[in-house]
Amino acid sequence: MPLFKNAVLLSLLLFFLSVVSVLGAAVALVNKSDGLIPQGVSIKGIPVGGLSAAEAARKLENSLASPAENNLIIEGAGNNCFINLADIDAQYDCLTSANNALIHYNKEMYASQLINVLSLRARPVEKTLRISFSREKIEEKIKGIKDDWDKPAVDASVTLSGDEVVIIPETMGYQLDFEKTVEKTIEVLSEGNLQVAAVGQILKPGITSEVLAGIDSLLAEFSTTYDEGAVNRSHNIALASSTLNGCLVKQEEIFSLNKRLGPRLADTGYLLAPVFIGDHLDLDIGGGICQVATTLYNAVILADLPVLERAPHPLPVSYVALGRDATIAGDYLDLKFANNNDTPVYITSKAENGTLTIAIYGQKKENDRNVRITSEKSVIDPEVVINEDDSLPEGEIKEINSGKPGYEVNVYKEVLKNNEVISKTLISSYYMEPENRVILMGPLPKGDEK
Repeated sequence: MPLFKNAVLLSLLLFFLSVVSVLGAAVALVNKSDGLIPQGVSIKGIPVGGLSAAEAARKLENSLASPAENNLIIEGAGNNCFINLADIDAQYDCLTSANNALIHYNKEMYASQLINVLSLRARPVEKTLRISFSREKIEEKIKGIKDDWDKPAVDASVTLSGDEVVIIPETMGYQLDFEKTVEKTIEVLSEGNLQVAAVGQILKPGITSEVLAGIDSLLAEFSTTYDEGAVNRSHNIALASSTLNGCLVKQEEIFSLNKRLGPRLADTGYLLAPVFIGDHLDLDIGGGICQVATTLYNAVILADLPVLERAPHPLPVSYVALGRDATIAGDYLDLKFANNNDTPVYITSKAENGTLTIAIYGQKKENDRNVRITSEKSVIDPEVVINEDDSLPEGEIKEINSGKPGYEVNVYKEVLKNNEVISKTLISSYYMEPENRVILMGPLPKGDEK
């Protein structure tokens, strides 16, 4: 038993001496390395332990390749952009990096220094190599990345290939956050890293292929022509057409052309062109958009969709038959229709080479059913009005107005099945009053009176 106790005491004594020896060695190391970077520290993979900050800086400068041989990589939106460090005036800040390695340990409490010395022997530490650079040039580079990467989301769309309806899939868009990407790049680069994840957001389209999946047919198409030489009017038609193009009208939704086009103002890109104001033509912003309204109106009827609101022009227009026109103005005259189908309808509009074409796509109800527009027109002959004029020689006749015939037009929507008319609905009536023929006549020769 006394032998066992002696063995235990001897073991404790040896352990104590070992600890004292290790601590003594650590203290010696701490005292010896005061003002030096501790052993076990590396910067960018280069050991700098046991060196002063100035010595470590020189070693780094001699060991590192030129910054121009490295690239900063910015990743995002499935893209990578490589920026050569020389293009942003990047330099390795070796002295600051060495001082940071030294200060980190020299600021520790004495007991902590002992622990750090021991832990560094077991687990070496890699410190950051700081990089200096031009913020202005980083901002310039990221501005270029934003210009390249920013893309709007593109809606899924419908087109016709021969007789087949084709759905073109949507594409995602992307928007880079310039300010946040600049700040993140500066932060990452300052820490010596050369790989940055850009800050941005994926832009989702409003119309997807899934939404358009039920569309399988061209329901209707209607075209009108316009004079491309009337530059302002042509511009307004093209602008309104592009705004209408790609419109999706969901089931049970009511479409408003005023709402779709928005205000027709100089600020929204519209120009001065002739418009009907009352019963005469005058110049106003947005002249020509009524041709878009008229073309859409006829396409809607042919697509067998119910028209809820439509206003005619006060006088005939040249681009469509009497009684088949539509006008919009401000927010008080509108063209509205409803989608009473079980699936969405999709509208395309194209204005080019003097022709405006609007098409409506959807799911066809019956293959043997179609719609046509017919008109019944009655001509109203003008009356002849004769007025005596004593200033004219006896018996002389002078025509002041040759007169114009009037019209009464009824427009019908006919629904056919197997080429047989199954319904005929009056959709509009138009009446144009005749203009009388006016004749002035001098006094009758004497003796001719009756």
